[in-house]
Amino acid sequence: MSTYRALKGYSVKKVASDPSNTQRGQIWYNSTTRQIKFIGNVGGVFASGGNLNTARWNSRATVGTQTAGIVYGGSTAPGTIMAETEEYDGTSWTEVTDMPTVTTGNGGGGIQTAAFSSGGNTPTDTREDFTFNYDGTNWTTSGDLPFISGQAAACGTQTAGVHCGGTQNPGNNKTNKTAEYDGSSWTDSGNFPINISYHAMAGTQTAALLGMMIKFDGSSPDQTNEFFEYNGSSWTAAGNQNNTRYAGAAFGTQTAAITAGGGSAPAGHQNKVESYDGTSFTNETTMVTGSNYLQGGGTSSSGLAFGGSGPAGSGPNQALNRTEEWNDPSDGTRTMDVS
Repeated sequence: MSTYRALKGYSVKKVASDPSNTQRGQIWYNSTTRQIKFIGNVGGVFASGGNLNTARWNSRATVGTQTAGIVYGGSTAPGTIMAETEEYDGTSWTEVTDMPTVTTGNGGGGIQTAAFSSGGNTPTDTREDFTFNYDGTNWTTSGDLPFISGQAAACGTQTAGVHCGGTQNPGNNKTNKTAEYDGSSWTDSGNFPINISYHAMAGTQTAALLGMMIKFDGSSPDQTNEFFEYNGSSWTAAGNQNNTRYAGAAFGTQTAAITAGGGSAPAGHQNKVESYDGTSFTNETTMVTGSNYLQGGGTSSSGLAFGGSGPAGSGPNQALNRTEEWNDPSDGTRTMDVS
């Protein structure tokens, strides 16, 4: 254990009470509480939020914010697919207009008042290429993806989105295709390096992040901790996660992102959380409840993760109605007890 005497030579100021005007990097010893304290990043944490009205898993969009969230589509159980849409106000979820059709494993992006849904699976497990736009009140049909795609992911905005990978018909084949969306039509872009599905995306059309996937490189499916970055035309390898997971949630930007939950074999539903700074991943405080096939939205300092399947021991694909809110204040007081 550290002692004040050991640190005294390093100009740690001794005070009877905490100073009132502090700044990042400041350190002091509080002789009353017998603690060394400093101002720095205290790390983020998930806390429980308001429950979804309808439990669901496998909606793969990255959309909305912590105080203006949205979820659409997904599954309540294997083979039971939804069209229900809900909006979050930072406290509770409200049911709004249904999508034009039921879908699960759909990608998407945008905000609560301007979102899109891309691809997905039907109740007969057929993959689709449909796209729908949401304006905060109603859904409308838009231009089809240039390829069919389920169990994929997308991110960006309603007028500048990107969709990648997924499963295809027949025989549950996988794809490495990427397409960009302008709000009404899609354009093919640079292929992903390998065929993938059950992944997560975050960021923008010209600066996206993708990982938490199952890859299919010509042999058997393989879970991986690899992440990749997209620059608007091509994909390149990025930093690897510390924990191998698939079908988790991701939100934020290419240089400031959070990944949460996901699945892994044989451990099952995960509660792991990591932050990405554009170069490397750092382990963060775990989620309240581990889950798989969940959805996320927001920023690396203020985000949401909701729905999903789990937790461990609940049976396969047990739909959850949970919402967890991520908050990471940039600075705060950290303490260390000393002898």
